[in-house]
Amino acid sequence: MRLNINHIPKMITPFEAFQIIESTITPLPAQSVPLMESLGCILRQDIIAKDAIPPFDNSAMDGFAVQWDDLSSLPLDLDLIGEVSAGQVPHTHVESGTCLRITTGSQIPEGADAIIPLEWTTEINEQTVRFHKKSERLSFIRPASQDVEKGSVVVQSGARITPPIIGMIAASGYNSIDVGVTPEVSLIVTGNELHPPSSGLLPPAKIYDTNGPGLSAQIIDINAKVIGPMVVNDDQPSIAQSIENSRGSDVIVIAGGVSVGKYDYVKDILHGMGFQKHFWRVKQRPGGPMLFGVLDSKLVFGLPGNPVSSAVCFQQYVRPALLMLMGALDIHPLQFTAELTSSVQKKSGLYHFIRGNAERREDGELFVSTTGLQASNLYSSLQEANCLIHIEEEVENPRRGEKVMVTPLPWGQNF
Repeated sequence: MRLNINHIPKMITPFEAFQIIESTITPLPAQSVPLMESLGCILRQDIIAKDAIPPFDNSAMDGFAVQWDDLSSLPLDLDLIGEVSAGQVPHTHVESGTCLRITTGSQIPEGADAIIPLEWTTEINEQTVRFHKKSERLSFIRPASQDVEKGSVVVQSGARITPPIIGMIAASGYNSIDVGVTPEVSLIVTGNELHPPSSGLLPPAKIYDTNGPGLSAQIIDINAKVIGPMVVNDDQPSIAQSIENSRGSDVIVIAGGVSVGKYDYVKDILHGMGFQKHFWRVKQRPGGPMLFGVLDSKLVFGLPGNPVSSAVCFQQYVRPALLMLMGALDIHPLQFTAELTSSVQKKSGLYHFIRGNAERREDGELFVSTTGLQASNLYSSLQEANCLIHIEEEVENPRRGEKVMVTPLPWGQNF
């Protein structure tokens, strides 16, 4: 069910917020790229195996190709009639009483129905091999199509391309593929107090900019392109100029200036530029004063200025939106149920994203603890987390031992 974005309450739930975002997105076009330039991209075509994998029966061992019935009694001497190596078409037929030397990956010659490893044999001379042990019939023979049948779908459109997927696409006979266009994301960070780390020692009453580098890294992590970050003061001309300079990007992300303070100019400036607001304020913590809409048909996200709030909002809303723009199917992290190791203080009315550490015990059960204080300025709590603990808005003060939903963070260790 889709929401009518023309009739949205002042504060909406996280679920409603993402529904609105999802309904606004149209994937960017696809482009053809060389396979070796596709890592991290989103595949925009089904990969269909052009041949079987493997395309022929081949040897899993260095050894000798034989007729299995010859090995009824051991030890046994057989005539060595030649050899076949990887990449060579075998022209010699293995007949009863003979064997053929073979290397790993080589095509199985006609007449052979077993491979005997080198370790089970002794070469008496250049013409004779003695066999001391035998395998089962067809042992150490990898049959054609064992991995993939010709014409089958190997990788589906919408997958994010990883190193194994590149290998699988190559094995299927592709040198170039269609992927989603990489979105360009203009990042604007507002705040009179911000001091870029590159500008030297920290002046009085200033803080180092966290949102610029942190959000840039989150953008790059999903293979999108960062324009900026542009760090601007909390004044209308600076903010307006930075937004104007960003209008050519696919997405604009603004951190700060979207709440109700005296210097929160972003909403008014966007409105004056023709911005279509789809929502502002979400029933969540952190990140309640979040803004989303469209400017020139491009997505605009207004994130709170506190660095934890902006990072969590990016993880929950901007990251999946960028993945959808690229054509991804799996846009959300996996969900797990975990048991709280301690009680959590929480009032009802807001959905909480709590930084946590999940750990799977020896019995397979998943337990989760918070990273401590959850104030939205405590960025170290995000660094130390491997997951977000989801506490729904109606829940109040969940206790130790209660079950909660957790989702892994991209930078956290698997659990």
